[in-house]
Amino acid sequence: SEMDWKPDAALPPVPCFPGEMNQVFLNIVVNAAHAIEASGKKLPGKITITTSKSEDGFVEIRISDSGTGVPESIRDKIFDPFFTTKGVGKGTGQGLAISRDVVVTKHGGQLHLESVEGEGATFVIRLPMTEPGGEPEMDVGL
Repeated sequence: SEMDWKPDAALPPVPCFPGEMNQVFLNIVVNAAHAIEASGKKLPGKITITTSKSEDGFVEIRISDSGTGVPESIRDKIFDPFFTTKGVGKGTGQGLAISRDVVVTKHGGQLHLESVEGEGATFVIRLPMTEPGGEPEMDVGL
């Protein structure tokens, strides 16, 4: 898969727990790569990451893939612990559940899915530009 990184250079540093947010990004990017591989499309797949500042005081990180999208029938379940679409021994069903906990509970942010079946998926992470609960380890420029 190809990676396309489009950061907004004007973004201020975002107060966060960087190790935990790195795990969130890794979980979503690995899932995107698996979705592209499972799609069976012949062209190289593409993962696009963009960052921007919203009008309501959040930084948005959008991670999009060119896979097949998430079927409507499972969209409400993908953030549930132990839910996986992967075969036995290939997925624990913990990645998105943990990611949502880190973004929502530990950072006061939001994590949601935008998907069109057959056209890929986009995970949108919204982090407040104010301090999360507790003291962050450091500010990370996204």
